[in-house]
Amino acid sequence: MDSNLTPFSPQEEQEFREAERQGTLPQEINRFGDHFLKFLLAAPERKSLLLDLINTILRLMGYEPLVDIEPMDRELSPVIKGGRGLRLDYFGRTSAGKVINLEFQKYGGSEFIKRALYCSGTLINRQLTSGKDFDELCQTIFVGLLDFTLFDWDGWYWDFVLTNVKTGKILTKDLLIIFVEMKKLESIVSDLRRKAKRGEMDVLDSTTRLVLWGGYMTNVGVDMMANVAETDPIFAEVVKVEHDFWGDNRNRFIQWREEKHQLDALSELRSAERRGEARGEARGEARGKAEVARALLTEHAPLELIEKVTGLSKDEILSLR
Repeated sequence: MDSNLTPFSPQEEQEFREAERQGTLPQEINRFGDHFLKFLLAAPERKSLLLDLINTILRLMGYEPLVDIEPMDRELSPVIKGGRGLRLDYFGRTSAGKVINLEFQKYGGSEFIKRALYCSGTLINRQLTSGKDFDELCQTIFVGLLDFTLFDWDGWYWDFVLTNVKTGKILTKDLLIIFVEMKKLESIVSDLRRKAKRGEMDVLDSTTRLVLWGGYMTNVGVDMMANVAETDPIFAEVVKVEHDFWGDNRNRFIQWREEKHQLDALSELRSAERRGEARGEARGEARGKAEVARALLTEHAPLELIEKVTGLSKDEILSLR
């Protein structure tokens, strides 16, 4: 049993043992799942993996790599309308004072841009409320790794800073926002796979490393990881960590619960709609949709996804917070 796992409650322990007995634990790992990514990247003893991923992105875009990163409190609770706080995926500070926020997102759309602004603004504000003066503010870097298409543009990784619209002159790099659209990697991974078969992958440049990271997490390039791991210590560690993770049935159980929660939310919506149709009561249907929307809001699901799943408008969803 992994020492980083939170002990199960008696009820969870019973459910886990029953799932083991019935053979209902998942057989395929969800590499973009919240639990696995935190197992892979958030443990202090695997800081080198997190740094490699972040530095691969920074080097690819021409920024100075990080020397280190220390985890910070992931829970942000600003006093805003509805009392809505924010729980970050990975949040740390470097020895140079830079604040890093790494977010993984499975679903979404243009609304994710606003999430990036909200996160970044909140982190800047947090520096001030912690006692810093304006001239002491450190660079805030937001990195979003996305398994959906955010931009209808050629290319798959983007960096943004504040610039003048007419001249393109940079106002400041203190706020840096980066998006990596891993959804667009399938064809790139195919090209890389052909390159690997020709024996042309002895040296992994930043582009290749990021394609390998993205292809691994989105499952489109998992097959290449074992070969690369033979010569690359970072990816060798990734393969080992996955083996350790998937060899513990408790991790399979947690993944199963995460996936079940998502399916239950969708099932509840369909049941609510059927109940509403059977009774001919619009209020019953709306109540069911509201319950599902609240559950998805708790999980910080994107508004566009909640709109699609529930059929509620953005204003109706926001009123539920």
